[in-house]
Amino acid sequence: MKATISEPTTTERVLEIEVERERLDKIFDQKVKKYSKEVRINGFRPGNVPKDVIAKRFKDPINAESMEALIEEVIKEACKEHNIEPIAPGRIDKLENEIGKPIMVKAIMEVDPTVEVKDYKLDIPVHGADITEDEVNVQVDGLRKRQAEETKVDRPAVLGDVVVAQYLGINIGGEAKPLPPRPEFRMELGTSSVPAMDRALIGAKAGDEKTAAFTFPADYAQADFAGKDSEYQLKILEVNEVKLPPLDDELAKKFNFDTMDIFRARIREDLAKQSMQKAKEEAYEEAMRRLMEMNPFEIPKARIQNYVRYKLEQQGHVHDNDDHGHDHSDLEREAVFNIRRYRLLEEIAKKEKIKPTGEEVDARLKEMAEQYGTDFESLKASLRKSGKILDVREELKSEKTLDFVIGYKRES
Repeated sequence: MKATISEPTTTERVLEIEVERERLDKIFDQKVKKYSKEVRINGFRPGNVPKDVIAKRFKDPINAESMEALIEEVIKEACKEHNIEPIAPGRIDKLENEIGKPIMVKAIMEVDPTVEVKDYKLDIPVHGADITEDEVNVQVDGLRKRQAEETKVDRPAVLGDVVVAQYLGINIGGEAKPLPPRPEFRMELGTSSVPAMDRALIGAKAGDEKTAAFTFPADYAQADFAGKDSEYQLKILEVNEVKLPPLDDELAKKFNFDTMDIFRARIREDLAKQSMQKAKEEAYEEAMRRLMEMNPFEIPKARIQNYVRYKLEQQGHVHDNDDHGHDHSDLEREAVFNIRRYRLLEEIAKKEKIKPTGEEVDARLKEMAEQYGTDFESLKASLRKSGKILDVREELKSEKTLDFVIGYKRES
């Protein structure tokens, strides 16, 4: 066998292979021998069908199968000989099988390009925003509302009350809409994304029927409602007065803090961490933008296709080769970005010998356990069993690599 290699692009290797015809004949003979023991033909004992009968009767399918096996063998040998690591099965561009001459195979293989990252030490400052008293107050008020008590009242609704109502009719843009399966809803007056709905319910009492007519804002989140006139027929079922607990140490104890001062300090600390994390993520985005600009490289088509297929399967879609002409350009762009990101960070981590320590992995798992409301050991055992602890390690390695790139020093 003789193989020559060319590199038309950084992600393709073209193999032109010349193979002795005797190799194909040998594979053909092996398959004939195999099938002579397996095939049942009337007039012959099982396992004793003469090879010449098999070769004559099944010549074409055995020839095709033998050629397929030969091509697979020689491509594998050529790749090993020339240190090629294909990322997908090769595409046969040409096959010459002329009797009396060597067999010629031309295959195109996709490979990952060599990535040599340069200029990756970037100085990108990370500064979290200062946390104000108002921001702390907003968080305290939100948590305070979770401890509020509601009392049904027989009076007109005012701001701050919770009104329980039922849809009797809905008209959007002059068109009657079907009522939701559960037509009842609750709304705290003063918190609606459509203030006109709040105004329509102020002054309502249990048993009243009200009409709320207004125009949705042009930038309303639900696009098919944005800017349209609407009319809601409502029946008021309940008016509930909300009684908030005092802002004292007893409230703090309901959240497992001894005093309100300690409670507020923890809230401030959490907000500061969130602000710092947001600043880091913005720095990470800037770092990746600059790294990709300075270190461009191609992504093999097979990598993109595999990424799109994986994402579609995650979403419950069946993805076949034809895919019925669906446009997956957004997923393809996402694939290119994420694969480039992974390759760049992997190369930097390899160069700088960056990897998370056992202590750092455990610290991350403890954070996760606290978020999930479970204990550390159970979570760690579960992630080890499922193999997902490797995902935690990879995520930490990426973060540490990005910290190195932007020049951020983690607290020890």
